[in-house]
Amino acid sequence: MTGVTTIITCMTEAERPFVADAIRSAQRQTVPTHIIVCVAEDNEWIDDILASLEPGVELLRLEHAWAGAVRNRAIERSRTEFVAFLDGDDVWKPAKIAKQLDFMARHPELDVIGTKHVLIRAEGTPYFFGFAKELPMSSTWLGRTDFFLTYPFDDSAAIDEDAIFWEVLKEKGRRGIMDEFLISYRVREISLSAHAPSKHRKVAYARRSRIFGMRPVLLGVSYAVNLGLRVRKLAVSG
Repeated sequence: MTGVTTIITCMTEAERPFVADAIRSAQRQTVPTHIIVCVAEDNEWIDDILASLEPGVELLRLEHAWAGAVRNRAIERSRTEFVAFLDGDDVWKPAKIAKQLDFMARHPELDVIGTKHVLIRAEGTPYFFGFAKELPMSSTWLGRTDFFLTYPFDDSAAIDEDAIFWEVLKEKGRRGIMDEFLISYRVREISLSAHAPSKHRKVAYARRSRIFGMRPVLLGVSYAVNLGLRVRKLAVSG
């Protein structure tokens, strides 16, 4: 059992404008992955989108369920050593999987790793370098399939299933966060996580970035803060 299965979740109409870009970003990885796209069983438009893309994508139609339950069903179908997750409105950098596999090879004690991210507005414009100090976006995760099978996502969690899993991982396994920006995380003002304080901050920065001259400032300051965090981390580890 080798390789990586990419699990892309696209369970709502809201991902429709973006999911083709998400799938392409998985298809264009420098290391090939098997791709499973999870959609609602009554989805009527995904076939047209897949027809416009490169072949080889596995389509998994499921009853409407929370994200954790959807990911669990896809993990059960995986036949690879690793699985990676990608929300249907996010985008990976081309070397994302290759860099993570290299990281895991150098740190075989780890079960799951995440990375940092760049925030992009709904139309795709980048505006902020994320910190991912405690909880990396689930679209950055790559981990061992066996671990996810042993400790699945909470099927009943309507929201925050990633935070719940990350805490389980803290107790049951070993986790890490790579200090690289390997995904673009799309911030939509209306989403399942719109209530969360962290989402409010992302939306507020997105709105601020539309003010003339503010986007370069936000990018520059957030990148500088990330560099400062890296220096402090090196100082502590040293």
